[in-house]
Amino acid sequence: MNDNYKIVFIDIDGTLVNDEKQIPKENIETIKKLKTKGIEVVLASGRPYHSIEKYSNIAGAMPYIIGSNGGVVVNYKEDKLLYNANIDKPLALEILKFVKANNLFTAITLSGNLVLENEMYSLTKENRDELIVVNSLEEYLKNTNESIIKFSIMSDNKEDLQIAREKLINKFNITITNVDTFVIPNKYRKAGKNPYVMDVMKEYVNKGEAIKKLCKYLNLNTQEAIIFGDGLNDIEMFELDAYKVAMKNAKDKIKEMADFVTISNNEAGVAYKLNKIFNI
Repeated sequence: MNDNYKIVFIDIDGTLVNDEKQIPKENIETIKKLKTKGIEVVLASGRPYHSIEKYSNIAGAMPYIIGSNGGVVVNYKEDKLLYNANIDKPLALEILKFVKANNLFTAITLSGNLVLENEMYSLTKENRDELIVVNSLEEYLKNTNESIIKFSIMSDNKEDLQIAREKLINKFNITITNVDTFVIPNKYRKAGKNPYVMDVMKEYVNKGEAIKKLCKYLNLNTQEAIIFGDGLNDIEMFELDAYKVAMKNAKDKIKEMADFVTISNNEAGVAYKLNKIFNI
């Protein structure tokens, strides 16, 4: 067994799960073996943490979770919030105003749930238990006491979203992920094609910063970490001084930053590489 590594961080979509959003049994078996050997396994995703909890339980990766692209770090076993980066309500209302004025779609992560006005782009209650549909996002934000963590802004037009991204960066002190494809399995898809998406968080929030915070909390350093990812919201994770593994299906930028490119998410690429690293 490799004693250099004490913790593994794994993205969910395009990494841990296959294209049907299921965790391959090989990944589950490998993660459970690592946990019995004292290796922490942490799921780090752009999803709200209630959605991540389900996958973390199935994979046996509990108790730590990084959600909303680093906006939340939770110990679920102890029901303990370790880190929470909230968007102030006045700023959130200004962002929402911008989204509406530019005819864009948004889903807002509040605490561990996803709040939106309609189920376009296949964000449906049937496949997203943490989803809440409201009549008015503006009224909901005004009246809620929940933590406002992230905006997921979507459009069918990539160029429109890229222009909006530049305007938002120039207008507000916020962090925005690169525009990427929001991949939805065909069986869940309402829209004719996969839309494009970008996530808006509080300034300086990303998965990489969340990993550093959790490592510090656990008295570990990032050199003792292994990181798996595939998408552009994983860039900050791949900038860390850790061992980085990109999926075969990853974006070219992520592959360029990786120390190793494993097989695809549909081939249980996470288990494939972890088995080689730890000889299990």
